[in-house]
Amino acid sequence: MLKEEFEQRTSFYPDQALYSIIEKHYMEFNGDKDAFCKAYKKNADGFAEKIQREADMQAFKALAAVENAVKDYGFRIAELEKALECEQEWRPYEDTDNVRQADYEKLANQSDTEHMSDEKAKDLLYKWYGFASEKITIHHSIPVYEVNRHGRLRKVGEMDRSPLYNATDWNYIRFDCGRMSYELYNDNLRPYLH
Repeated sequence: MLKEEFEQRTSFYPDQALYSIIEKHYMEFNGDKDAFCKAYKKNADGFAEKIQREADMQAFKALAAVENAVKDYGFRIAELEKALECEQEWRPYEDTDNVRQADYEKLANQSDTEHMSDEKAKDLLYKWYGFASEKITIHHSIPVYEVNRHGRLRKVGEMDRSPLYNATDWNYIRFDCGRMSYELYNDNLRPYLH
């Protein structure tokens, strides 16, 4: 029996998955098309429900198979990511064109070093270099990177870089003014390279 014939006789329009089960039951049915369709339409002895239940179970099994495949692919992707991580040999990276973290920490760990407020840092930049206070944005951290054996960088976190002042020749401020980024370190003002 064709799907169109079933639809004409029952006024029921199943999807292809359900119809394949209906067709299977039709092949096992002891009677002609009209008798089968009449039994299906009346749900004689739960006939249509039985077919629908079988279709639902088939759909649930298919869904479970897909979910298991997705889970397996997830495990495989995690394994491949771990292998790729090892192959790339990621290691800590510090940009030597900017102030080194060890130098910053040496200044920060001195007992007489002051952790400046943004206002005090802006005031110092205005007095020493003439930067307009309202155009300055003080930064309190720098990005932390790792580099792989192919020379590619990835950001892995942030490190503290609050403004510090110990003396006129021992200080640190990282800031933006307009579209430029700067580091003031030990009374040496230079562009901050991203």
